[in-house]
Amino acid sequence: MEDFLLFLMLGLVGSAGPAHFGFRLLAHRHHRDRGWPFAAGTEEGGFSYSAWLMRRGYRAFADRDMAFFGFWGMLSGWIASLALAAATVMIALRA
Repeated sequence: MEDFLLFLMLGLVGSAGPAHFGFRLLAHRHHRDRGWPFAAGTEEGGFSYSAWLMRRGYRAFADRDMAFFGFWGMLSGWIASLALAAATVMIALRA
């Protein structure tokens, strides 16, 4: 059963991780193209922009497209983060 759960968690990371990066890229591009101000430290994208998305910072813009990209970036980021943490704990407990 533990092998199945580990496989499931790694599968979630393997699918939600790329989805997060793709939607983060789309959200960042949309954000930049609209000329909206970036929060401090998020101009370059990267981890700080991911954290901004995962804290739902995109809500302030009230833009339908940004809400779409931001929501899916946020959701897939949280899923990938939780699945990666669960897989790490499961591997650590097996050793």
